[in-house]
Amino acid sequence: MPPERTPKRVRQACEPCRRKKSKCPAEKPACSCCTRLGQQCVYPNESSAFETNSTDPGRLEALEAKLEAVLQAVSVQNSNQQVVSNREVSNVTPLIEEQWEKPSSSLPPWESIEAAGTLYLLYCDCQPLPLFHRETFVASLRNREPAVLFSILALTMRFSDLDQASAVRYTNTYADQARKLVTRAIFEGSVRLSTLQSLCLLNIVDFTGGNTHRASLDNCVAMELAHCAGLTIAAHTATHDNATTKEERRRCFWSIVLCKRLHGTSFSTSDSALESDFPRYPKSLEQPLPSAIHVPEVESSIDESQSLRDDGVLAYMIQLTDVWYKTTQYARRRGKPSQIPPWSSQSEYSTIVSQQMDFETRMPYKHRFKLARFNSRTPQELNSNRGYWGPWLFIQFLYHTNICLLNHPLLLSLRLRNFRSFIPEMFLQQTSDLISSHATWIVRFIDMLDSKTYKVSDPFLGHCAAIVATIHLQFAYTDPDIGKREEKQKDFAKCLKFVRLMGEQWPNLARIAEKLQHLESVVQTTNHASNQSPQIPTRGMLINLGCFWEILEYCSSSSKPCTAQNLISPELFTSNDGPNDEVSLASPLPDTFRLHDYNSNETNNATANKEPMHDVPEMGNQMHVSNTMSMFPETTGVVAQWNNFSEDELAVLADNFFEVWNPNGSVDDGTGWWKYGNL
Repeated sequence: MPPERTPKRVRQACEPCRRKKSKCPAEKPACSCCTRLGQQCVYPNESSAFETNSTDPGRLEALEAKLEAVLQAVSVQNSNQQVVSNREVSNVTPLIEEQWEKPSSSLPPWESIEAAGTLYLLYCDCQPLPLFHRETFVASLRNREPAVLFSILALTMRFSDLDQASAVRYTNTYADQARKLVTRAIFEGSVRLSTLQSLCLLNIVDFTGGNTHRASLDNCVAMELAHCAGLTIAAHTATHDNATTKEERRRCFWSIVLCKRLHGTSFSTSDSALESDFPRYPKSLEQPLPSAIHVPEVESSIDESQSLRDDGVLAYMIQLTDVWYKTTQYARRRGKPSQIPPWSSQSEYSTIVSQQMDFETRMPYKHRFKLARFNSRTPQELNSNRGYWGPWLFIQFLYHTNICLLNHPLLLSLRLRNFRSFIPEMFLQQTSDLISSHATWIVRFIDMLDSKTYKVSDPFLGHCAAIVATIHLQFAYTDPDIGKREEKQKDFAKCLKFVRLMGEQWPNLARIAEKLQHLESVVQTTNHASNQSPQIPTRGMLINLGCFWEILEYCSSSSKPCTAQNLISPELFTSNDGPNDEVSLASPLPDTFRLHDYNSNETNNATANKEPMHDVPEMGNQMHVSNTMSMFPETTGVVAQWNNFSEDELAVLADNFFEVWNPNGSVDDGTGWWKYGNL
């Protein structure tokens, strides 16, 4: 019997190999397998010693240290990204490994997260999303979910000291981490408020990064989840929520709405509810008081007893985006002619204009340009109160951009093709004056921001400047006055520079700047090909409308090529984006007949058989009121009607509405600008 058992004893394995059910070489005192793995090799006859050592705390710590070293070595081997030293990153430490079982262990040190939170408050809070409770935001970072922290890191990397390539790489890394956590929460049925907040932040990251299709998915999912959670209903709130949580619930809902309106996503859930059913608007920061040396005398024309109720600057920012959304939907029809002329009270154009005017009646005077005294503020005042001035600038830019886009000369030229023979003179004057005034205001704001060294961080303002730039570009080649053409060329250059500087932080604006530059080169080429003298304006030019739409439509201008293809597998994907080579003759609208033109004709013709014009007071360099009934011959086919104002009535109009920028006035103190016509 003993000789028969000898081979079996040779096959006896050590305890570690037996537990793993692996073949043991059976060398002693330690087998080669255990030696290679750096583990203790114990055979059955040494079981007592093994059991004694297994309870030794020092041995357990040694095993844990060895296991951690092995995991780190495997992680470094499988990583496709270069590990960057902490010395190369000033504010945020990059991730080294991915451990989805314990996502919090992959976060950078808390000092880096708090630095990112400070950057968020400075450059991202309310610019444009009012997502978090500002007063407790930094202190609450330690209690927030990893998905929110990853999203904040992804967004604020654009404002770190990293070079652009590194910032993009780390932004994508953190965004991927956040997206996986959000996806897990959705499909595991554990959605929290932090999940919706992360989706809002990821929407900004994706949209500005050019992934507009994925950003649209982020937004649609967020809105549907908000509806399921009851965030869309004002009366709904959890009983255990404290005041800060309730405020953040409202802020989260309105941030989702803002993303939808600004980025052009079609509504579904929120359209079915009345505005009165929505939650209250987020709480806004109070307008900071100016320094004593800058406080002018109180405007005597304002009756404080009849002042409007102030809902806060964030409320008016949200309200104005509703007008923007409808204006962009109007522009997205791309100038398709309609049977209803824009001057009809039933037209989409008139409805939007009415809503914009209605918004202005609700806007308190204290938030308007004159009384806000933006020009009299020091750079330190502006930068230390970005939580107020960010939304305030948003309102100013959007107010003027709404009017510019609605009255864009190329859009109107395309939409009025069916009405060329009977366009009302009053409508032409109105659109011409609105474009001239409000496009100029955007340039003035760019000049003011440059003089104040105020760093604009809201990417949407760059898109507003790009829209206005297309107007200045068209006038730079079509205006009959060579001096005005040169001025418009300078205004276009200012807008282009503004967009390009913002493109250093936002990749979508860098692409918009390139498209603006390309559009300018196309227009220049067309102008040179016409063989006209620079002294002669180009009354009509062939222009590729594809270039034009790519700038006017925020989603199209921000999107990178093939982003939809990156979401769909090759066997399912079918491209529906054909080349847009539509070419149109971009010609200006018919010229309006001004009062000084009439007086000039009267002097040159010296005709005595015409009825004399009533004396009309001067109303500035850009706007003049005239008696259109006696302006043009009947053969023009233009139908117009003008109310007979008395001189006193015209003087009132000139005093309150039509007084525009005065070259002799001071830009700093607002002299010569609209008193209340500009927000």
